[in-house]
Amino acid sequence: MFDWFKKSNYNNVVQFPEPKSIPSIPYIEPPKAEQEYYSIGITSDNRMTFKIGISTLTMNRKGCKELIEQLTVFMNQLPESTND
Repeated sequence: MFDWFKKSNYNNVVQFPEPKSIPSIPYIEPPKAEQEYYSIGITSDNRMTFKIGISTLTMNRKGCKELIEQLTVFMNQLPESTND
């Protein structure tokens, strides 16, 4: 019973290897978030949506035709450019 308090001999303990240093990992910049400039789509109630920034136009077929006509009028007022 008194042998419990004796120091034991630790010859049978396996020594762990020394830790290796890990090479530093170079910093990789995360990819930039894609920015959506505009989107065009159709809603579930058969309307067309045109999103620009935070503005959204939702219109029916007649509204689309009128918007196209208005854009054509303004387009024809622009001077001709060689960069087209």
